[in-house]
Amino acid sequence: MIAVVVVACVLFVAGLWVFSIEPLSALGVLERLTPNFIYRVRTERPLVGLSFDDGPHPEFTPQVLEILERHDAKATFFLIGERALRHQEVVAEIKDAGHEVGNHYFRNGPTLFHSNAEFTRNLEKTERALGIAARWKLFRPPGGVAWPTQLRLARAQGYECVLGCAYPHDPMRPPMWYIKWLIVKNLRPGIIVILHDGISDPRRSIQALPHILSAGRKMGLRFVSIGELLRNGQESTDIN
Repeated sequence: MIAVVVVACVLFVAGLWVFSIEPLSALGVLERLTPNFIYRVRTERPLVGLSFDDGPHPEFTPQVLEILERHDAKATFFLIGERALRHQEVVAEIKDAGHEVGNHYFRNGPTLFHSNAEFTRNLEKTERALGIAARWKLFRPPGGVAWPTQLRLARAQGYECVLGCAYPHDPMRPPMWYIKWLIVKNLRPGIIVILHDGISDPRRSIQALPHILSAGRKMGLRFVSIGELLRNGQESTDIN
């Protein structure tokens, strides 16, 4: 019994360490365990995929757009369908600035209790609300969790299912130093950053954003949409 408790404690501590530190060395294991998700793109080009979740937000999304413009950076905004319908002017502002929109489901809640028909219906409603017409259609499930069957349904609709590998868990409101530190330490060609502009208080993430973008620029990296990152990754594969 003592041995079982010790093993359980070790596994818990190890899981907590991986959750809070997000070492890139553990990414290969995660990719093998969940092959339906894209966490990064293998490329030697100095590109980083930048993404924001849970918008559009009428106050905070424009603030993010202003910072991105100032730093000549592009991003993918994973938008919630019902919020997009309420704030079409913000969706238009995102697109007009040259950014990409991705499908973040119709409502901000778990998909796990939805039937296949309901899941597909919400995916399609969001696609119509966002006017997605890009070659790369991107889906990120709310909370980053969905059944494998649901991911297969999304792929059957032409979607790539995308998470990331530099995520400071900003909905949990960590200190700003942690947001900066976790993302900057993981900056490499091909990684995907996840931040939030549509949560109740994303101000720490927004305040950390200029530091993150400047740090990436000093490392010779360029922040792009996930679609552009995928295109460049494919081109690198084709060349090789």
